[in-house]
Amino acid sequence: HNSILKHLANKKILKIYKEFKNSLNIKNNFAVAVSGGPDSLSLAFLAKCFSLINNLSVKFYIVDHKLRENSSSEAKLVFLTLKKFDINCKILNWHGNKPLSNVQALARDKRYFLLTNQCKKNNINHLLLGHHIGDLYENFLIRLFRGSGLKGLTSFGKTSEYKKNGINILRPLINLEKKKLIYLSNKVFN
Repeated sequence: HNSILKHLANKKILKIYKEFKNSLNIKNNFAVAVSGGPDSLSLAFLAKCFSLINNLSVKFYIVDHKLRENSSSEAKLVFLTLKKFDINCKILNWHGNKPLSNVQALARDKRYFLLTNQCKKNNINHLLLGHHIGDLYENFLIRLFRGSGLKGLTSFGKTSEYKKNGINILRPLINLEKKKLIYLSNKVFN
């Protein structure tokens, strides 16, 4: 665990950790969705630190949609990268027929279902996602260009509930810029 926590000696990383910690209001076990990008790798690191410091149990999940030829090997690579840091992940696979249209929306729905279903199986109420402030702006602009009304322009927030399984979705990085997350993931995982 010291190999993880030693990175908090870096002032920039400690500042990011404090922003992350202050955005969380949980006192029980939780789960983290990891995709392998700098956002989710940073989230995995921050969540692991938070769990160690607060003596909480945390589960890490990677979703393999099996939509691309290399998706399983990419999921395995992320799994092995995190394992080096004593972060144990479970790969959740999307089995069955894949859509030919509306792929992104259906993949997102399936991803949320797989993640929250796994949380429910493990009696976990909180799932952390790696969305950052750039994702918030991007989502708003996409909805604006699609002609969404005022209600439709409301982008995802810091928290929401996945109604199908009653799991709280938390986005503790939502106020952080991607460049900070890239810095963190490069310092910790490279």
